[in-house]
Amino acid sequence: MSIILAVTAAIIALLIGRFRYAGHSKKVERPVLVRRYIHPGHAWVRETEDGDVLVGIDEFAQALIGTIDSVELPRLLKKVEQGSVAWRLRHGLRTVPIVAPVSGRVIEKNEMVLNNPSLVNRAPYGDGWLLRIKPRRLPSQLRNLLTGKSAQQWTDAVRSQLIAFFSGTPALMYQDGGVLLTDLSDRCSDEEWERLVREFFLVEKSTINS
Repeated sequence: MSIILAVTAAIIALLIGRFRYAGHSKKVERPVLVRRYIHPGHAWVRETEDGDVLVGIDEFAQALIGTIDSVELPRLLKKVEQGSVAWRLRHGLRTVPIVAPVSGRVIEKNEMVLNNPSLVNRAPYGDGWLLRIKPRRLPSQLRNLLTGKSAQQWTDAVRSQLIAFFSGTPALMYQDGGVLLTDLSDRCSDEEWERLVREFFLVEKSTINS
């Protein structure tokens, strides 16, 4: 009888161990979701494991501007403020000031983008990131940004806003299939472009060409 009990106990222990291992394997294989936040001025924020944030511009912005020819980033250790102009992107004769999505101090610039600005077009959320920032008051500032479903709803609203913006003008916005033209900025008059930058990138007129 004691032998039977010992064998039974061993089998139970083995089964428990397998269940635990299976549960652990499932936890390890579960993908990690990266939360990205969007500022209404079309800059995004992604937190890093060490408490810093990476920032860049969203897909809508890079499509609106067109091929990025050069990037003007702030110097290292410079303080940036949420909602204030922090860097500039250039496409041909067009310059676009972009406001910082969070406040903090610049601790790294993406050298790959400085050497190859078109990365911003090819991978705006990946290798096309622009700055690493040591943020200040991040939890409270994230409440001013959009994420998840609200970010998608906002993006849809911005596209509708763009259609209304060009209503009645000769500028052509979309290719066949509803894809935003990559050279839209070249199709705008100077006046249209200035109004577009003020309205969609949330900057003052005096900062556009300065």
